Formats: sequence, structure tokens, C-alpha cells
Amino acid sequence: MTPVLFGLLLVTVGCSDLPETATPAPTFDHSTWNDLVRRHVDDQGGVGYAALARDPAELDRYVAALAGAPIDQLPRDEKLALLINAYNAFTLRLILDYWDDGRLKSIKDIPGSKRWKHVRWRVGPHTWSLNQIEHEQIRPVFDEPRIHFALVCAAASCPKLRNEAFVANRLEEQLEDQTRDTHRHPKWLEYDVRKRTVHLTKLYDWYGEDFADDTDGILEYVARYAPDVAAARKRGERIRRRWLRYDWALNLRRTDERE
Repeated sequence: MTPVLFGLLLVTVGCSDLPETATPAPTFDHSTWNDLVRRHVDDQGGVGYAALARDPAELDRYVAALAGAPIDQLPRDEKLALLINAYNAFTLRLILDYWDDGRLKSIKDIPGSKRWKHVRWRVGPHTWSLNQIEHEQIRPVFDEPRIHFALVCAAASCPKLRNEAFVANRLEEQLEDQTRDTHRHPKWLEYDVRKRTVHLTKLYDWYGEDFADDTDGILEYVARYAPDVAAARKRGERIRRRWLRYDWALNLRRTDERE
């Protein structure tokens, strides 16, 4: 009990009545990843794998740090940012494991058992596969379809790898920017006005249920980011949907393509 004196009146206050000092929520430092992608990823999301393979120490430090992340104590946005960065970092490490002086041409050239299903990646006390991070830890937990434009599986037809770390205090802005950017490029979206046909990235085919319950709902989602599609829907036009070819070649930086 704590005595508190007010004028001539002595009041006894229970310790439980005193103001509590809030414990800061845990965070995780992504500066190593931020520095790495700023140096090795260009503005189009191309990765300088050759340079990264020559000096992987920084990537390995970040991967090692993820094994000590307080993943289970992180607030929502801190946790989602960490899982996105971790998925992308682990993917780069996987590519380097099989880089073979540039002979690797696609993530699909890596044996299937060592690719997305391989349970080897440490995040805090957990060891997960890339599939588990995406399909068990992110998709059903966060209900956030824009993550499909942030997770990058090292393919040319993936959305571009962001050349800065995702961070909690900018996560909304970053996810929205990634989504808008993806819908601006013909690699991921083309609308043929004459044929009233939208050609979409296969991400909408593979993960359609994350965006909407049916085809019309998917087109409604696309229209948020594609003015031509939005205008056609407003005119009441029936829009056909087609899928763009998915290019599984490595997402190489342009300078590396010439090496």
C-alpha cells in the first residue's frame, strides 16, 4: 500500500490503483534486409544474383537473425511485415544455394523436394517451408489479398521484389503501392478495349478466392487498380477474362542478363 498526502488528509492508495507503465510491443529490425535489397534489387525488381552470390554474408546474417525473431509476440503489422520479408529473403537464399555460377535459370530447376515444400526455414522457434509461410501463416491468418503482390518466388512473372524492407509503420502504404504498381504493367495486366478482354496475371487464377467469391468479384477488385476495366464495368460491358503466360525464368537484374 502507498500513502499519499493531500493537504492534511493522508490517503492510502493500493499499488493496483497506481498508473501502470505500458510495456512496449516487441519489434524486429529489418535494416539488414533493407540495405541488401537496396543494393542488389533494381527499380524493376530484378535481382543481382551474381553479386549476391559473391558476397552472401549480409543475406546470411539476416536469415540467421530471423531464427531469433519474437514472431509469436509481434503485433499484427509487425508480424505480417516480418513474414513477407522472411519469405522473400529465404527465396533469395534458396536461389543462391543452387545458383551454380549462373547456370540456374529458373526456381523450377531446383528439385521439387528442395523448393517450396522443404521444411528448413527458421522463424523464431518455428521451422517452416516456404509453402507453410505463405499458405498457413499468412493467407488464412491475415485475410490480405495484396500480399500476393509482395511475396516474390524469384520468377520474371512474379510481382517485382520491392527494393526496401516492408515495415509495420508503412505496411499499408507499401502493400497498396505494390498492388498499384503490379496493375500498371502489361506483364501482369492488359485490357483489350476492342475485344473487351482483360488479360491477367495467373495470381488471380491461383488465388482467386483470396480476392473474391466469383469472377465478377475478381473483376471488381481488378477495377480498383485498372481505370480501363473500371470504365468498362461502369458502361455495363461484359468483360472476358484471360490469363497471361507465366514466365518462370529468374527475375534477374538487367545488368546480370548481359553477363
